[in-house]
Amino acid sequence: MSGREQPIGKTDRGVTVADRIAFFDVDGTLLSFRTHSMPETTRVALRELRKNDVLIYVASGRALFQLPRALREGEGDFPGFDGFLCNSGQICLDDRGIFRMTALDPADVRAITEQSMDGSYDIVYMTADRAFTPRHGDLVRRAEENANVRFDEDSPEEAYKRPVFQMNAFIAPEDEHRILEVTDNVKLVRWTEDFADIIPADGGKDQGVLAVLEHHGIDRSGAYAFGDGGNDVSMLNAVGCGVAMGNADHRAKAVADVITTSVDDAGIYRACVHLGLIDDVLGICGGDRTYTVIEDKGGR
Repeated sequence: MSGREQPIGKTDRGVTVADRIAFFDVDGTLLSFRTHSMPETTRVALRELRKNDVLIYVASGRALFQLPRALREGEGDFPGFDGFLCNSGQICLDDRGIFRMTALDPADVRAITEQSMDGSYDIVYMTADRAFTPRHGDLVRRAEENANVRFDEDSPEEAYKRPVFQMNAFIAPEDEHRILEVTDNVKLVRWTEDFADIIPADGGKDQGVLAVLEHHGIDRSGAYAFGDGGNDVSMLNAVGCGVAMGNADHRAKAVADVITTSVDDAGIYRACVHLGLIDDVLGICGGDRTYTVIEDKGGR
């Protein structure tokens, strides 16, 4: 995981503590939709954050096994992240192991599965170690292509044999009510028109963020979050400073404190310089951090 040679500090439980922490969404934030890779400017920003004793966490709708190896383990001069908030906040872990795990109610998983059997929408199940679908419809295939991932194809019966932490329902926004009508303990969040993430009613990236802050003993005022989708809104609201990428969904931009440039235009790096989290070691911000981002609603 992070491989910090000199931990910032430890509690009596061995948990790394710090004053500041930054959470990063993956698709459209850490990773470019165009290249499916992390821009070099982002890699530099993450490296500098670690040097400045800022904890860094991935905060993704993906399961841990779906993350590229460079994010899971580090690569080159980037040694990796301090922890992971996965499955939209349902699983949180660091070097010591998992400290939050919240699964969907099995009755809700079964109800959604049975409803989808009429063929009106496709679903993907996400467990701790698998992501699979009963059928590869066009929207499922498009999701695989957009995120550069692959879903196994398997019987929905497999979803009844293990905890399911998140489901993707490839259903139109105006039809989401159908799912809510047959379930008791879920909520739906969305970062694309193609599908909705189905998570526990008491789940979400915001709940994952709160669990991480408590785990490390960090105040909300020292927390930053970077995202681009509608499913990042709760996370951006849960921290002291929420940053929306220039390529972000309008919902993310509406709640963000800072709107930076796009993932492909050094958005993370520019925002970190602007917020004083790192120095402009690349010299691309013109020596004046006031104009490095698109908008700062708080006048930072």
